[in-house]
Amino acid sequence: MRSTMPRMARLVPPFTDKVCAVRLIFVTFGMKRESPRPRGRPLAFDVDAALDAAVGVFWAKGYDAASLEDLTRAMAINRPSLYAKFGNKHNLFMAAIDRYAATISQPQTNPLATEENVETAVRGYFSEIVKCVASPNHPAGCLIASVATELAVRDLEVRQKVTALLSGAENFIETRLQQVQYGTDGRGPTAKVAAAMIVAVGQSLASRARLGATPDELEAVADGFADQVFHADPESRLSGEF
Repeated sequence: MRSTMPRMARLVPPFTDKVCAVRLIFVTFGMKRESPRPRGRPLAFDVDAALDAAVGVFWAKGYDAASLEDLTRAMAINRPSLYAKFGNKHNLFMAAIDRYAATISQPQTNPLATEENVETAVRGYFSEIVKCVASPNHPAGCLIASVATELAVRDLEVRQKVTALLSGAENFIETRLQQVQYGTDGRGPTAKVAAAMIVAVGQSLASRARLGATPDELEAVADGFADQVFHADPESRLSGEF
């Protein structure tokens, strides 16, 4: 008996699973068949855990020195899975920055949001930074200050992301300083300038930690700066007398 099955469909062997059934439909209607997914570990992996691992590799090695082999080994996935989820190494790094900001950086800003006294909030901000950048539990320094800023010199997308993160911190601190009318007497820096200085010192703490500074040394720098911001007489700042 002559088969009534469409000619194109007769060329395709029988299928039993859903994926193959979809492909059968594509062939029957003359549509372009989708490219088969490379063999290997499926995409059903813990993305957050994989990103945490990628953060550690980029943080320790830097962007350029972090190879795909380093990354896939740490993330416990293969290259096809990495490409399928993130596209390429650069996209993975961008996702790692976001993950770092949402997990590692977030606790640093908690004092700024929870402490009623603005000086206590800023000192707490510095203290949290020191805990992070000098922790023995992960690489020294900061993924953003120690790695991303270096790449930002030649990468516009990274530069825009880092600028947005730093600007967000500066704007929040500026708001806190404005609430107590910091800098309104005209004798010292404005709240905006002071906020930028505070964030800059935070970045400096990360750089110093990367170079081997101890937590005590970093705390001394942070405390000394906070003293100048909140207690030094503006006129004495200019004369050098404190």
